[in-house]
Amino acid sequence: MATMTNLLETLGSLERDSFVSLLSNLMDESRYLQNNPTKLIPEEDRVVKHVLNSLLPLSTTTGGGPLILKHVTYFPDRGNLIVEYPGTVPGKIPSFVGCHMDIVTANPDDWDFDPFTLSIDGDKLRGRGTTDCLGHVALVTELMRK
Repeated sequence: MATMTNLLETLGSLERDSFVSLLSNLMDESRYLQNNPTKLIPEEDRVVKHVLNSLLPLSTTTGGGPLILKHVTYFPDRGNLIVEYPGTVPGKIPSFVGCHMDIVTANPDDWDFDPFTLSIDGDKLRGRGTTDCLGHVALVTELMRK
């Protein structure tokens, strides 16, 4: 069982530059991730592409790692990515972490900066989707790379 110390050691060693770079790439796609049917239908495959690029070197597909990656789609451009990290202890309960890849609409005229581009202000990361939920997608991706 993981202790708080183990957890903090793992989380503390996340690569900030890698996380920010991935989040920036996701934010660059955010204009196409707005969800307001029927006017705006998000294209989640744009996010899947970046996450796959990050995780493929650690996948069973390339032989580089244990991750099993499955890109599933039932509607054009609206794919999902299932990332499986097989356990090593038989009989243990699997965990599930879910993140959505669409964002709430934003009118750039209502913002002091471009909401569809990652803006860094000191230690603050700003832009539409940084906390709901593109930042979570980037964080989970970085954790899976561990």
